[in-house]
Amino acid sequence: MKDKINALDWWHVIEFPDGTVASGKCDYREEKHRRRFQLPDDLSGKIVLDLGTFDGYWAIEAKKRGASVLAADRWNPMLETARLALGAYKIDYLCLGDLNYPLSDKFESLFGGFDIVLFYGILYHLKNPYQGFENAARLLKSSGQVLVESAVNQGKMKAARRFSDAPPLLWVIDEIYHDDPTNYFMPNEGAIIQLARMAGLSRYGEIIYSDDGYRVGMTFEKI
Repeated sequence: MKDKINALDWWHVIEFPDGTVASGKCDYREEKHRRRFQLPDDLSGKIVLDLGTFDGYWAIEAKKRGASVLAADRWNPMLETARLALGAYKIDYLCLGDLNYPLSDKFESLFGGFDIVLFYGILYHLKNPYQGFENAARLLKSSGQVLVESAVNQGKMKAARRFSDAPPLLWVIDEIYHDDPTNYFMPNEGAIIQLARMAGLSRYGEIIYSDDGYRVGMTFEKI
C-alpha cells in the first residue's frame, strides 16, 4: 500500500488509517490552516456531501468528525488518488457530472438529503457559478448548510480588507491561471454572497480570509 500511495501525485497531504502519509502539495493538518473551511469539529449524526472531492481529503475529514459522507466529483471513473483514499476510509463516491448544468433527475433521490454540502475550491472552476450554487442548494435539507471556500480577487480594495461596500464582481480570467485552464472566473466577496443569495442561501457566521487575503471561507444556510 505504501509504495502505491507514494507512486501517485497527491494534491492534499492525507493520512491513511495504517499511518501512511500521502505527501501532497496542500497540508491542512494544522488547525490554523483549516479555520477558513469552517468544518464543525463534531459532525455526529450529520449527512455530508463533499462536492468536488478531488482526492477525497475533506470527505475523509468529515468522516473522522463523525459524519456519514458521500464524496462526489465530475469524473467517471474517479481519480486513482480518490479511489485509494476514499476506499481506505470506506467512503462511497458518486459521479454527479458537470455542475454547470442542472443536476439530472436520475439523482432525484439525493435532493434534500444532506445536512451539509462542502463546496470547497469549486466556484472558480465553473463556467456557470450560479448553477453550481443552485445545485448545492437543491441537495440540502431544509436549513442545511453549504460551506464555501474559494479563491477571491478583491481588485483595488484588496489591501483595505473591508469589502462589505464593494459591488459584486466576477473577473473573467483571460489567461491560464496557476497552470490550470479550468479556472474561469475569480469572484470577490460580494459576488460569492450574491450568487448564493440568488440560489436561495443566506450567509451564516463568519467570513474568514487566508493570511494573504487571496482565499476566503463562508457558510451559507438554506432559506
